Order: sequence, then C-alpha cells, then structure tokens
Amino acid sequence: MQLLTRAERLMARRLATVLAGEGQSLDAWRVISMLADGRGHFMTELADGAFLPPGSLTRLVGHLVDTNLLHRRVDDVDRRRIRAYLTPRGHRLHQRVSEAMRESLPVDEELESRLAAFVDHLAAPVTGITY
Repeated sequence: MQLLTRAERLMARRLATVLAGEGQSLDAWRVISMLADGRGHFMTELADGAFLPPGSLTRLVGHLVDTNLLHRRVDDVDRRRIRAYLTPRGHRLHQRVSEAMRESLPVDEELESRLAAFVDHLAAPVTGITY
C-alpha cells in the first residue's frame, strides 16, 4: 500500500504542476478524464470516480460548466437523471494535459497494462472474508 500511495502522490505532484498552468485542480482533472471517453456520465458515477462527496462534485461541475469545459444534459432514457459531457474546449484541455503528462513521464504500454491489471486485481471482490 505504501508503494501505491507513493506512486499516486508522485504522479499527483507532476500532474498538479501541469494543471496549475491550465488553472485547474486535481479534482477537476479526475472529472475531465472520466468524461473524455465521450459517453457522458451520471453525477453519481463522477462522484465515485473522482472520490468526491456529492455536494463537492456539484460545486465543481457547476464551476466546470461556468468555464465552458463541460455541459449537462438530461438523460435520454431516464429524464430524471443528468449526464455530464465535455465540451470541445474541455476535450482540448484534456488533450493538452494528457500530452504534457506523456512528455513528462513516458510510460510504455506493457507497464501501463500491467499496472491496470494489478489495480483490477485489487478491485476484485475478496472471497471468504466477512465484514
């Protein structure tokens, strides 16, 4: 766990430096990164993925809407729910920051794949343990 924490903090420092030049926070980046897939996400998904309580996410999303980085739209299937999407400006920001991070820390595909597999392994349900 200490290695993962250290890796996360080292990466967060690098990313924070790049984001500071764009006037964005790590929390904003987490939301922007999730929305970069173009599918649109419900607020509950964004809160979970960005590790933010719902109230904090709502304020952050409001700010990102105000700065034209994302927009909200009523879901086509369930009209009671709202999906968030990146705007073209938000996509350009995502591309710039992603490119700066790739230049800052080139990671080969094999290493990234192995790390993703390890994180998936950690996220798998543990059997035989009761809470």
